[in-house]
Amino acid sequence: MKERKRSEYRAHLPKVLQTPARPITVRDQRIPHAEILRAIQDCAGFQANLSDLYRERILPQPTRTLRLLGKKGPATILHSLLGYEVQAGYKRIQCPDLVTARYLRLFSELGCHSIKLPYDPTVTAQVIPEFEKAVESIHKGVREIFPSDPALQRYVIRRIYGIIRRQLRFSQESFTPPPPTVL
Repeated sequence: MKERKRSEYRAHLPKVLQTPARPITVRDQRIPHAEILRAIQDCAGFQANLSDLYRERILPQPTRTLRLLGKKGPATILHSLLGYEVQAGYKRIQCPDLVTARYLRLFSELGCHSIKLPYDPTVTAQVIPEFEKAVESIHKGVREIFPSDPALQRYVIRRIYGIIRRQLRFSQESFTPPPPTVL
């Protein structure tokens, strides 16, 4: 049986990936995940990316920290007698309303270990459509760049989610809350 070379396992990529925003050059058959993420965000027409929205709209608010599963995978919203539950893997998190459940499902699917949740549900209600639109645009952009290879799409999305998780973690760690105002 003939052994395959390492290069035979790699996906054969073109020299230039065409994105709606701008072309991205591929060097040494390596996928430039961060550049793909930037190009998708530029193309989507958002004023800010997911981590910028999180840093500007969520972190300045009074928040509580929720621990999530920390693995990327599907999360489902279940309706229960006491409200809603988000189930990701073996973990279930109780939620008082659907907006909070959508917020937690989104960050569970990204694979975050912990996330800040605003105490005020109206803040969450304002932000969650933008977050969902940003994640959907990432999926759509990756499908457009790699239309014929679903396995490569999953791989690129997984790596992009890793970049987003690092950006969110850095935002949480580097954020310093404003000092309380004295009346």
